[in-house]
Amino acid sequence: MKKWSLINTSKPRGNFNTKDLGIDDKIAQIMISRGIESKEDIEMYTNPDIYKLRDPFLLRDMDKAYRRIKDAIKNNEKICIYGDYDVDGVSSTSILMIYFDSIEYDVMYYIPNRLEEGYGLNTDAVEYLSKEGVDLIITVDCGITSVKEVDLANEKGIDVIVTDHHECQLDLPNAVAVIDPKREDCQYPFKGLCGCGVSMKLIHALSGDDFFKNIHRYLEIVALATVCDIMPILDENRIIVKNGMAMMGRGNNLGMKALMKVCGLDEKQIKSSHLGFQIGPRINAAGRLGYSYLGVELFTSKNMEEASEIATEMDIKNQSRQLIESNIYIDVENKILEKGYDKDKVIIVSGKDWHHGVIGIVASKITEKYYKPCILLCEEGNVAIGSARSIKGFDIFEAMYECKELMDKFGGHEQAAGLTIKTNNIESLRNKINDIAVYNLAEEDLIEEIKIEYELEPKDVSLDLVSKLHMLEPFGIKNPTPYFMMRNCLVKNAFRIGKDKNHLKLVLWNEQDFECIGFSMSYLLEKFNINDFIDVVFQIDENTFNSVTKVQLRIKDIRVNRKERLIDDVEGRKQILSLLSIDEISEYRYGTTSKESQIDFINDNLDVFEVEYDDENSIKRIDDIVSRFEDKSAIIVNTIGGYYRALSDMYIAHDKKIDLIFLSNIDKNDLKVYNKIIVYDFFDNNFEIEKLLYKCGENKKIVINFSSSDYVYLNNKFRETEFKRDEFANVYKYILSYDKIELEYKCCDNSKYEQKKYKNTLDYKTMLYDCNISFLKADIIFKVLEDEHLIDYCLDLDNCIVKYNILPRPNEKLDLSKNKIIQFLNTKI
Repeated sequence: MKKWSLINTSKPRGNFNTKDLGIDDKIAQIMISRGIESKEDIEMYTNPDIYKLRDPFLLRDMDKAYRRIKDAIKNNEKICIYGDYDVDGVSSTSILMIYFDSIEYDVMYYIPNRLEEGYGLNTDAVEYLSKEGVDLIITVDCGITSVKEVDLANEKGIDVIVTDHHECQLDLPNAVAVIDPKREDCQYPFKGLCGCGVSMKLIHALSGDDFFKNIHRYLEIVALATVCDIMPILDENRIIVKNGMAMMGRGNNLGMKALMKVCGLDEKQIKSSHLGFQIGPRINAAGRLGYSYLGVELFTSKNMEEASEIATEMDIKNQSRQLIESNIYIDVENKILEKGYDKDKVIIVSGKDWHHGVIGIVASKITEKYYKPCILLCEEGNVAIGSARSIKGFDIFEAMYECKELMDKFGGHEQAAGLTIKTNNIESLRNKINDIAVYNLAEEDLIEEIKIEYELEPKDVSLDLVSKLHMLEPFGIKNPTPYFMMRNCLVKNAFRIGKDKNHLKLVLWNEQDFECIGFSMSYLLEKFNINDFIDVVFQIDENTFNSVTKVQLRIKDIRVNRKERLIDDVEGRKQILSLLSIDEISEYRYGTTSKESQIDFINDNLDVFEVEYDDENSIKRIDDIVSRFEDKSAIIVNTIGGYYRALSDMYIAHDKKIDLIFLSNIDKNDLKVYNKIIVYDFFDNNFEIEKLLYKCGENKKIVINFSSSDYVYLNNKFRETEFKRDEFANVYKYILSYDKIELEYKCCDNSKYEQKKYKNTLDYKTMLYDCNISFLKADIIFKVLEDEHLIDYCLDLDNCIVKYNILPRPNEKLDLSKNKIIQFLNTKI
């Protein structure tokens, strides 16, 4: 279960500046929640200026790199750009190749084969480049941990310039220049650049005043790398991505145009999700399957026909990757369940014959599903190659650093890393890294927290809102895609889709129909049924099918609000029965009081009651009731509808200490200890209102949180308690005819029952269906049967079964009108 946290509990609203700039309140509220409030901040956020990119020479060693490259060009030395196989590495390599081509200086590039060489600079590659006569290696998106490899290059007479953005280890490589904003001695103000961003800084330094004239050559590629490498979309990254997305597919890079056409994006307004989920995966797929060069060839192509052929080949590789990924995911899940690894705080799974170019994606999915750090390892002989992914609050790189003696090689950053380890050390790594996690991760850290902007009204979910949300683009780390919440949605349809049926498709109704998709969320279908009511957290998007564009909700999480049949609510069965508690019949008969009479009583005591009114001066529910919750509050409910509304609000206000009390039980509670009392339902009568005032004591403010229309819940409650002799007779005949099963059974539901031998048992749900009665009506009938000494029974609400004995029937015909329970109920309806 995930934790839902509303950032703003009231209706969205802007401030003076957003209103002055004509920004919709729903958009303004998101900006304000992210600290973007002043006019200057808003203008910078919505229109980041490319000329605000910083001086590249603020990066440590940039001056050294600049001089060494200029000398290499002057002396006609052979330069090799040494990259990496992911989007960031391929993009970094590509833009440097484009730069050197623009100054008509011929250079070569080298990207290690992921399947044969692994990540980063390696000794075999250095040997090869030495034989090729390379004088200078410029690493991009790698090299910061390649100490021994750089030493080998030095021995071979090759100078090395390292440009990287990953975390540094204790010793830096002995290179001519080491450019990495994460160096402790680097004073560069922004540490969040990706590898391609650092490469662009190098181009900026080499280009001088011409950089901004030619920035269109690089910007869309750097924007792609920044989003796909999951960098924070702040500061310079926002400048890069916002401007890069604006020109994406419209610049002069033929490869980008071809790739966007293959993705079906050539006619669309580009969003960051397109980069992360459509364009990026096709580049990554080629690298993961051992064809990293395709990405560089694509972005450096000068022929549209050639670029289209490469883009098509990358699309085919992506389809192959998806099939491989699906098979590995199934295998990993089976191992987790078989070995019980889901009980560990860090999930470590290894397997043979896995494609180690794909396991990083699978590790991400496992981390998302279980919300635990995950390390997946591909065993090849006595060595395993792995990928790690982590969660907020657990630095996987730091944890691996503490286990460095167990690994042959590792590198990465806080949320993602790679490693090589001997297979006989895997179990030791599992034990040690879990010991670290036990110390650093509390149980609450393993519950994913979803930050929700605010609750959306169904009428506000529209294509117009989708369009306005583009103002907040690009999304990413530190500027996440907004999540919204909508409650009390009826499930009209639900089914699994996709090749492996692992995606969830829903049709929900809440004033209108909503089409919903939950990628890799088919497991949620186990939580609810058709016609249940659910609360849903989602991103709002659009989907075009057969030239018709509609709103589509992309589901993040679901919580059951209310089951269609109360008996199916496992958590609420016992609580619901408390609504109609008739275990202790009072000597008083209060009857009922009309809605108008209760409202008049409340209005006559406004010094005690806090009430809000709608335009017609009728009592209404409080829009931002969750914001009024405080510690040591009590919520009073009196109907099933109020009970479920209260549960939903309490779930959102999970950080507050709130007790839920049924009106029928207020005599058993000391209401004077609470700071605030919030009433979610109409009372049965005015006497109960007076009793509540008495129980609360003086100087207690009571908040009324029900609307005039909620009186229908009270009417439904009274209908449920109406006693009908034919229903009583049908149930009695049913239990008399039910098959007898003799067994020993100890009732666990109520202490008044002692251990007994019950001769009969039946399934409660089946009985309700066969007798066509409700859960609450059945409870009343069983209580009357017991009160008339026709049965003794025990209701096991946990397992939804009833155990009972049939007692001897009385000689005289029953006069149910004299039964005290029925008399009590008849006074209440």
